[in-house]
Amino acid sequence: MLVNLPVSSKTFTLDEFVEMQEECVKKESKKLKSKNFEVEAAVEDLIKIVCLYKLMENVTPISEDEIIKIQEYYGWLMYQALFRSTQISLNKMKERICGGKNVT
Repeated sequence: MLVNLPVSSKTFTLDEFVEMQEECVKKESKKLKSKNFEVEAAVEDLIKIVCLYKLMENVTPISEDEIIKIQEYYGWLMYQALFRSTQISLNKMKERICGGKNVT
């Protein structure tokens, strides 16, 4: 989750809550950035391996367009993962503030 929702029944002032969330977001942002770099490196490694693989003469090598499509696809997957994490975090916060899961 991208937010810090303590399980205790302790109350917080708005300033305390905002400060707590800012710290959590900084920490989680570093993790996400690190994971993103790992995925980018893995995609580049995959592309390098595929491009260097010795093909039979009748097989056409991978085109630059296909390489770009692969990179864009994994970028889109990372975006979707971040979007979903944000969505889940905001829904959890809404549940916590409003006191239930059936809140729209």
